[in-house]
Parts: sequence; structure tokens; C-alpha cells
Amino acid sequence: ELGHFLTAKMFGVQVDEFGLGFPPRLWARQWSGTTYSFNLFPFGGFVKIRGEDGESVENSEGGEGCSSKSFGSQSVIRKSAILLAGIFMNVVLGWFVLSVIFMIGSPSHLIVTDIASGSPAEILGLKSGDMILGATFQNTAFADPVNTDQFISLVKASGEKGVGLKIGRGEKVLDFNIKGRIDPPKGEGALGIGLAEMGLPAMPVFSALQKGVQVTGETLKLITFGFINFFGRVFFEPKILETMTGPVGIFGLAAQASNLGIIYFLQLMALISLNLAVLNLFPFPALDGGRFLILVLEKIKGSPFSKKVQIAVNATGFALLIVLMIIVTIQDIIKLI
Repeated sequence: ELGHFLTAKMFGVQVDEFGLGFPPRLWARQWSGTTYSFNLFPFGGFVKIRGEDGESVENSEGGEGCSSKSFGSQSVIRKSAILLAGIFMNVVLGWFVLSVIFMIGSPSHLIVTDIASGSPAEILGLKSGDMILGATFQNTAFADPVNTDQFISLVKASGEKGVGLKIGRGEKVLDFNIKGRIDPPKGEGALGIGLAEMGLPAMPVFSALQKGVQVTGETLKLITFGFINFFGRVFFEPKILETMTGPVGIFGLAAQASNLGIIYFLQLMALISLNLAVLNLFPFPALDGGRFLILVLEKIKGSPFSKKVQIAVNATGFALLIVLMIIVTIQDIIKLI
């Protein structure tokens, strides 16, 4: 929303309101012709740009004297820039956060990504997301065993003597003693856990910025194919909606990530920002991509759609998004219960 706001201001278009959250309004102040507000429902924000709803220039508040400040009076290029600025800002934020991560670097750790049912790890109480801070094999201690292959080899070598694990879980540090299986089921290891190596060496600024561009591009590509796959399956496999996470679920994920450390929280922030960029580009009513599509169709048609049509299309799209958000939020709450 800040992208829309700044671009509109840059072009001299009147911004009537810039709000954090959605109404009802809790607090508001006016400055330089724009109302800045805080609202009750913290599910994002909004920008009200004069004339963006298809209102004619002549009928806009302030009359003809305000015509040059109306969204409707702008060229197609300027309108497109204002509409797509939010997507651009999401991509820039994702790239910037990823670049910061590469500049800072992070300590190397092994993260437990999966727990096999009935495995020694499940029986003992290990959980997905646990961080292996250290391990003791046959009275020999290893700090931060970051190499997965080395860790697996040492677990196998310990046999029935067991392994001592120092586990980071949120703000807690826990000690476990666990014995691996000699003959685990096919596809499972001795402990029954999936592992991922987490950690990055700090990079010089310029290299980090370049790496940020590369990873941002790769992530956007993966997210795009993921959304295409999701929307392609949702009509035939409604249960796929159960995999969606809304504001409540994201808040929980953010809490877990922050407990693991600032780097993991930043990674989640970058991923959310890039997801929003791709989602908003889809040609769905009420999303930036949908409104951009209307601009393109108006250009092809040679005249703008009526105010009633634009309001109806955007209101329908917004209502569907709200219904979807409510369903996903209820789903998130049920998962927490």
C-alpha cells in the first residue's frame, strides 16, 4: 500500500486516505490533504486515491479544479504505475530482506524437518522445527554438527549405546538421550527424523545484493508455479484449501520463526512479501492484477468501463476475498484448538 501511496503522490494524484488495518476507524489525522488512519482489523491496509473507483473527473470532490489530481485523469502509463507499485514494493522488500540475511549470515545448525510415526524420535518427544545445537556420541561431544551425512554416520556408529542431543526449541534448550534403530523401516533413518542444514556465511555487501537478486528471482518463479498448481487443483480437490494459512496461522509461524532467531524471522518476512507480490499480480477482481487487467481492457475497448461496472466487479472480488479469509481464519483457529 505504501507503494501505491508514494507513486500517487509522486504523480500529484490526490490521496484521500492512507490506512493501516481495515475499518472501523480507531484513530485518524489529516496532513497535507491526506487522512492517515489506524483501523480495528489488522489484516493489511488500504489507500483511497481520488477517482480510482471509476468516478468521473467532473464529479470528483473538488470539481474541475481538482481534475488533474484525479486518478481517472491520468494517462494509462501513470495509472498502471500506481496500480503495480504495490507489487513492485513487495518484490523490493523481499529482495532487500534476503540481501540483509546474506550480509548478516547465520550460525550453522541442523533443523529437524520431519518426524516419522512410531519412530524413536516421536516416542521421545522430538518435534519438527527442533534445532540440534550439539550432540554426544560415545562420550565425544560435537558442537553444531552441521553436516547431515556426518551426523547420520555418527548415529549409525553409536548403535544401541544411544546419542545425547542438545535441542533448541523456542527459547528453551533441552537435553535428550535417544537410541537409534538397527534395522529401521524402508525410507527412514535410525532415529526417524528428517534433517535440513540451516546456516549461511556472511557475505560482502555487493555480493549479498547480487545473491539477493538471484534468490528473489528463483523464489518468485517457485511461488508462481506453486500458485498456478494450487488454483488448478482447488476446483477439483477442495481439500487443498486445508493447506492454506491465514493471518492467525501466519502470526503463529512468525512467533515460531522469531523464537528460532532473527534470521529465520527475516526469511519468513521475505517469503511472505514475495508471495504477496505474486498473488497480487493475478488477474482477480480487487487485486492489483485484476485492476490492471481492467486498464488493459479499457485501452483495447477505447473507453472506460462505467463506474457501476467497476464498483460491482471490485466489490464482488473483495467480498470473495473476505469470505476466503474468514474460512481460512476459522480453519487456523481450529488447528490451534
